[in-house]
Amino acid sequence: MDFYKYNNNQFDEKELEKYIKEIQSHFPNVEVTLDNVNDCSLVLTERQNCRNCPGLHSCKNQVKGFMTDMVEDKFTSIPCRFKKEIIEKNSKDSLIKTLYMPQSIKEYTFENYNLECESRQKIYSYVQNFIINYGKEPVKGLYISGTFSIGKTYTLACIANELSKAGISSLLIYFPDLVSDIKQALNDQRFTSVVNMLKEIDVLMLDDFGSENMTPWLRDEILGPVLNYRALEHKPVFVSSNLSIAEIKTHIMIDKFKSSEIKAERILERLKTVSITISMDDSQKYKR
Repeated sequence: MDFYKYNNNQFDEKELEKYIKEIQSHFPNVEVTLDNVNDCSLVLTERQNCRNCPGLHSCKNQVKGFMTDMVEDKFTSIPCRFKKEIIEKNSKDSLIKTLYMPQSIKEYTFENYNLECESRQKIYSYVQNFIINYGKEPVKGLYISGTFSIGKTYTLACIANELSKAGISSLLIYFPDLVSDIKQALNDQRFTSVVNMLKEIDVLMLDDFGSENMTPWLRDEILGPVLNYRALEHKPVFVSSNLSIAEIKTHIMIDKFKSSEIKAERILERLKTVSITISMDDSQKYKR
């Protein structure tokens, strides 16, 4: 009598025939034979494992987080639902770059965004239209101004998260810390790479703009060229600031010389090219 092995168990010919028929009943569109019965059985086992699995930590499949399945008559490994969530999250996170910001900021979303005031409603609607039109026509970011502790940083983070869902990359920066760091990096390669990143990223986000110590060097060698490049390339900028657009002009001027006023006006024009202004002063403090 001939015996066949499966998972270290021996089957005689009749048992094997019965076993193949049993497996065949689960695959009406595939011919189950001695050559593929083990693979078909593995598909069934791993499907069952996934149905009862509470999470990746309990995965019983051959490859953790993956399930053997049949796709177009071929056996292949596909990520399970838990693995897919991780892949999607990592993909989304990779589109949100941050500098000098806590990693937890990537968790802020519009799902919990308080729409109790007109400015927040405008911002939310604007972002939805921004996503629809992005890549189809030139779009502008937002210059979000307002007093302390009304959710401006939180709003920028929610926008970055929303953009990532649409496959749009962003760089969210705490601007005062960038200024300090970029001065220290002036004489090394990191300086060039940071400036290039400010220019090239799909969407640039500057948090707490106006709180930094503005200098002629920062204005003329960093801020001006970056905004000029982005204006010419139609690359949007989102900004949060405690200063209104009128107050930011004084901040950028630094002194009262006519040349400084001209330079400040030039930067403001570039800023208006890449963003539109919304005040969040109607938002309550600590409201997210």
